[in-house]
Amino acid sequence: MSGTVSRFFLLLGAGLALSCSNSQKLPSSPLITHPLHPDSRQSCFEGVWYNPTEQAIWSTPKLNVYVAPVNINYIKTQFPKEAPALAEQFRTELQKDIARVLEEKNRQTGGKINWKLVSRPTKGCIILDVAMVKLKATDVDGNIMSDLVSLVSPLPGTSLLLGSCMSGDVGIEGRLVDTRTDAGIMEFKAYNTDPITLFSVKEFERFAFDKRNLRLFASGISSIFKDGPSSYIPKTGQIDLNPF
Repeated sequence: MSGTVSRFFLLLGAGLALSCSNSQKLPSSPLITHPLHPDSRQSCFEGVWYNPTEQAIWSTPKLNVYVAPVNINYIKTQFPKEAPALAEQFRTELQKDIARVLEEKNRQTGGKINWKLVSRPTKGCIILDVAMVKLKATDVDGNIMSDLVSLVSPLPGTSLLLGSCMSGDVGIEGRLVDTRTDAGIMEFKAYNTDPITLFSVKEFERFAFDKRNLRLFASGISSIFKDGPSSYIPKTGQIDLNPF
């Protein structure tokens, strides 16, 4: 009997692993107009594109940066209440992180560079456009059930396997544009599922991990302004040991 139960859970796990596998993530928004490629220097992004004719902008002494409202056209039908709140929070994180990076850059150059965040687009500024193209809430009820199943499962790791199918997911696509030439400077996309956890109360809040990942995306995007595309942006990581 125990052998039958073990085989059942093994088949269940294999089926879940196949059913939960991620499909290919193709660009969804018109912000992406060029083929994107991995870049180890900016590994929090799944793909980036740089315009080779626009890289001199990173050495210009004076520059304004504008963060446009986050586009939620791709998720607002499914999440009409949550999407606007997440988008506003994401934009706020972007503005805060980018402003901090620009201030540090100005201070480190002793005033030779004057870059600042502006509240409205102007001629001669960089515009950051970002779209949230994917959003999947963490399945709270599913996580509770997976924890209960793991208590009676003879197979180790059952909870993690089942939990991976209950995980949330968030995806963004973005572009930097030079308003002086209307040319794209950079395009990028990033996707993150819930990280692996031993236990976290975030597993029992629908968008807790999505908020975490958006904060990480904001940090990664702001890092571009440190040294331009040559800057190194660490991976956002898929292990979370913080239960809160």
